Amino acid sequence: MNPSTYKKEIEKNFETYEALQSRHLEIIKTKELPDLKAMTLERKQASDQLQASLNRFMENAGSIKNSLSSLSRYESRLNAIMALDERIASEIEKHRDWLKNQLNRMKQGKNAMRGYKSAGTAGKGPRVFNISR
Repeated sequence: MNPSTYKKEIEKNFETYEALQSRHLEIIKTKELPDLKAMTLERKQASDQLQASLNRFMENAGSIKNSLSSLSRYESRLNAIMALDERIASEIEKHRDWLKNQLNRMKQGKNAMRGYKSAGTAGKGPRVFNISR
């Protein structure tokens, strides 16, 4: 494979992964129930492709000009990707806590409604008012 082909493939995979991260971060911030499983699968697939292209580059790095400068650039991009992944994980954690709080509030409301229901009809049948004189 041509050295420029390796670099183009790696750049494409970096761009794909970074675009996914940005899109996923936006989805997490705007949607109440994002599909985290699908998002995780998408990022896993993009990560695997990026890793495979980096591995191919590393196997042939000795024969590629300026491979050391390329490696340095790739390392800094990987660090940025990892930092954004940590931010995404933090946002997911915040979202999970928010959902947990909402479910607890719903549960409290449900229990309150159940209490009103049982207090008004405790052991009694339907009430009938006689309004005729």
